[in-house]
Amino acid sequence: MKERIVEKFEDFKSALKRLEEGISIEPDKDIIMDGAIQRFEFVFELSWKLMREYLKYTGLEINNPRGVIKYAYQNGVIEDGDKWLKMLSDRNMTLHLYNQKMAWEIYQNIKFEYVELFKKLLLKFEEIISFEL
Repeated sequence: MKERIVEKFEDFKSALKRLEEGISIEPDKDIIMDGAIQRFEFVFELSWKLMREYLKYTGLEINNPRGVIKYAYQNGVIEDGDKWLKMLSDRNMTLHLYNQKMAWEIYQNIKFEYVELFKKLLLKFEEIISFEL
């Protein structure tokens, strides 16, 4: 199980780097913004599944993003539970509804808020892997 956590962490770390590359390019064309949003969706999926794997390791079996976020917050894996729930909501909106105004708002959230949450999670898992596993 420890190996799965490390593997998921490495996938998350790599995907986050690609997301950061995506948001570093000025979104002067819709395709650039669309690509960054798609990378965000991928990083979000990897992030909650990484947390799920860790919670499973600690004895909690949760299989949906909202529950994982809730228990990750309660167990000190993440600090900003409400922001993570907002991120989940935005991720869900990108999957089911699309318009330019909403895409721009979500892109701004990704660039100025969500990447920082992902970076905090990255640091937390570097700590977990170094000291707890």
